[in-house]
Amino acid sequence: MNNIEVVKKMYQLFAEGDTEKIKAIFDENLKWNMMVGFPNGGQYIGIEAVFENVFGYLSKYWDTWKAISTRYIETEEGVFVIGHYEGTYKKTGKAVKADFASEYKVKDGKITEYNQYTDTALVIDAMKQTI
Repeated sequence: MNNIEVVKKMYQLFAEGDTEKIKAIFDENLKWNMMVGFPNGGQYIGIEAVFENVFGYLSKYWDTWKAISTRYIETEEGVFVIGHYEGTYKKTGKAVKADFASEYKVKDGKITEYNQYTDTALVIDAMKQTI
């Protein structure tokens, strides 16, 4: 598989909910960098840390959280993905749609690093209670 096929496969597996196959695409020392200001943002290293602190967090607090990719751009080190997030925050019932650009570094068919770029304020706004 080329780098774009690897990343597309990961998105497909997320849509199918196949955790074990997703983990097989990730390098064991995966670096996952969520933007500061994004809920539970920061850097997580290792597959288990990413699943617990990123995907576990999103599924616990958000209904139907998804990343919908619309464009893939290959680079020397991997792939940039353009798309948008959609989800509804459970506590407030507010929906969000926020554009993103994500960088995936890929080596030998494994995703080694992820870097997120998005409007974190849109996501935080969905989490705020209204008076």
